[in-house]
Amino acid sequence: MGRFENYTYDLLQRPEVRRLGRRKSHHFTEDRLAHSMATAKLAYRVARVVRADARVTARAALLHDWFFENRDEHQNRFGANVRHGAIAAANARGLGEPPAVSAAIATHMWGYVKGAPKTREAWIVWMADNITWLTDAIKSFLKFVRTSIRRFLYGPPGSRGRSYVA
Repeated sequence: MGRFENYTYDLLQRPEVRRLGRRKSHHFTEDRLAHSMATAKLAYRVARVVRADARVTARAALLHDWFFENRDEHQNRFGANVRHGAIAAANARGLGEPPAVSAAIATHMWGYVKGAPKTREAWIVWMADNITWLTDAIKSFLKFVRTSIRRFLYGPPGSRGRSYVA
């Protein structure tokens, strides 16, 4: 097991954390656990490069979207769930995570909520979350474009290959 796995293994064994994988589409195409794992792996790598606390960063990134309430109840005008950072931070504290982990989680929605990240670890979690969100958005957009082009050229599924191109 590598260091990343050593830092996150105990969290990934918890049923309540693994439950993140049940939500099929968190942002665009990935479930919440896949998004959280991608965020955590990226955050861990960046933390190692800039000599931040890789353990705090990996754990905070893994738990940054650990909440289960109805998303629609707490959305702002941009569609962001503005309370989920505070909820996920409280959940992490309930697991016994240190204040540095819960602080990084609480500020990962900076830009939508007040309170900018204050530590290198919190900034890394914020950045990694945004990069993984953007990566998923681009993948989703490219899939939409490919599907649209196929439908334009070959018709809808089941149309027996009729082309709209002369």
